[in-house]
Amino acid sequence: MNRLAVAALRVLIVILFLAALSTQLWFIPQLAFKNARDFPELAYLAAPYAVLWVAIVVNAQVSLVAVWVLLGKVRRGAIFSPSSFRWVNGIIAAGAIATVLLTAFEFHLLGAEDLGGPPLGMLLTALVVAGAAFVLIMLVMRGLLLQATALQSELEEVV
Repeated sequence: MNRLAVAALRVLIVILFLAALSTQLWFIPQLAFKNARDFPELAYLAAPYAVLWVAIVVNAQVSLVAVWVLLGKVRRGAIFSPSSFRWVNGIIAAGAIATVLLTAFEFHLLGAEDLGGPPLGMLLTALVVAGAAFVLIMLVMRGLLLQATALQSELEEVV
């Protein structure tokens, strides 16, 4: 892989990670505090929803770290090793956990609490579908990595 592309992707990963960190430390707590203040009858939801969203962002950060490690393996030419699967599995697990948490949030907010309206429901549903699609794409990519690793091992035996 091109060194420039790896370096550019690493810069973007750092930016995304820092944006996620600022979201966890500043945006989510501020939004929770503002909503608790503006809607005192729903203040009891501020802390659990904030914790849930922080957990969703943590899963995104786990995926970013795993991609960072996999980029290092690509740069060293070691991506076709069994240890790569641990990181790909981490991305899949983090994506699945985030999608489940988001689904639980949607059902609780729109179903149990009957808050929000159709636009919020459509947005949350689109996010859940995007999360599910991401997990399925990663499963396909894991399968491709498995095949490529097997072919690499076979090629090394021949050579």
